[in-house]
Amino acid sequence: MNTFALDDIQGNVLRGYRSANARHFAIQIPEAGDGRGFLAELLSATEPTVTPANTWDERPHYCLNVGLTWEGLKALGVAKEILASFPEAFAQGAAARASASDPDGIRGVGLGDVGESAPANWILGGPSTPPVHLMLSLFTDEHRHARRDALTKVLREAIVNHGLIEVSVHDAAALPNGTVHFGYRDGISQPRIAGAPGRQLEDMQPEARAGDFLLGGGFVNSYGGNHIGSLPAKLADNATYAAFRILAQDCAGFESLLDTWALRWNVDRESLAATRESLAATREWLAAKLMGRWRSGAPLTTNPETAEPAPAESELNRFDYGPSPEHPLFLDDEDGYRCPAGSHIRRLQPRSGAAAGMANTRRLIRRGMPYGPPYDPADPADGVERGLIGLFVCADLELQYEFVLRVWANQDSGAPGLRGTREPIVGDQPDHGGQFLIPVKDARRALVLSGLPTLTRTRGSVYCMMPGLGGLRYLSTPL
Repeated sequence: MNTFALDDIQGNVLRGYRSANARHFAIQIPEAGDGRGFLAELLSATEPTVTPANTWDERPHYCLNVGLTWEGLKALGVAKEILASFPEAFAQGAAARASASDPDGIRGVGLGDVGESAPANWILGGPSTPPVHLMLSLFTDEHRHARRDALTKVLREAIVNHGLIEVSVHDAAALPNGTVHFGYRDGISQPRIAGAPGRQLEDMQPEARAGDFLLGGGFVNSYGGNHIGSLPAKLADNATYAAFRILAQDCAGFESLLDTWALRWNVDRESLAATRESLAATREWLAAKLMGRWRSGAPLTTNPETAEPAPAESELNRFDYGPSPEHPLFLDDEDGYRCPAGSHIRRLQPRSGAAAGMANTRRLIRRGMPYGPPYDPADPADGVERGLIGLFVCADLELQYEFVLRVWANQDSGAPGLRGTREPIVGDQPDHGGQFLIPVKDARRALVLSGLPTLTRTRGSVYCMMPGLGGLRYLSTPL
């Protein structure tokens, strides 16, 4: 097992900061020398500096991380032969990948970035927005924003002093109880990387391999190799890739959908007008079926009909969808009576369940936080945009991140029981509305709930490389 060079790996790769606030700066580098000088300052002893993955006894008052696009590496003066060695998906970038034709007839390459989510409508990373060369992410713990604003002033002075251009800035802030705007508790399931520090919730899956998230460093991925390719170690050792995404969530549409489906479900089952109490209970049950968890975080596999009794915190991620070699006696939910095969968490991480692609090879590290004020059901038409901002981290954007969106989210052949459907929370639904299937025990066929709208739309995206600190030092010197 390889030793992790914690002082070289950027901090948010191996651990989630769980900060109160985040501010993401999109930056343009007009001149290579200016960009190198800016990186050198971020690596100096003067705050704020790039945060490594070292463990700490006392939580720092801020964390800072850096990602560079392929165009950003080019702007820094990286040699052509090195630029040509990067994977095609990273070199093309998020907008080009979303717009590329697909031989299977799926719109775009099947990432769901079409219609309102198309790059032409993006506020970041699209064809009508300024080029982005560098993404700078600042995390702070203070709800009063005082620390974030003070550090922002320092960073902006450095941006101006080095001749860089701030393209845009995007703020996020944690909601109470760690929820997202759709009301679910978030951040429960993250890969447990073999040998890495951190305390992820125990699950029933094999530990992920470090090479699925880190380049070079002697790490091995799920395929027995390493995704560094022919990139030089001085640049790519301990680096990773990340898809930075801004995702708007239609909260009013989501809650209205639950109301409609709850009424339909109660009337169909009882053949009488539903009571307010039964409607409330049914809409929460339907919300759990869509997600694969109750909004409290309790998984349907262990709590199929009610969120109570609530599992212990340590048990929230200890489940599977059937027996596995490691847990041969675990309950079998192949038919999806407990957790539908089409639910969000089951589609996007099938665990040991049957799915297209080699098992446990498509893992992603998610580092996200909500943006916008909390949703108020009493004022559904407030006109305020809200959603999620964050990074999807992996060692191969095409094999991991894009595969999950293209095959598991937006195709219906990724696993049994998905025919005619797309993933309900982030999937791109047909113009006439999608459908969601709930298998019902002792019934001849699954319940089909129709009229599912697209609930999440992409507002911006860029593909970044997050070098190790050694790679950043390499980029900060004349190339």
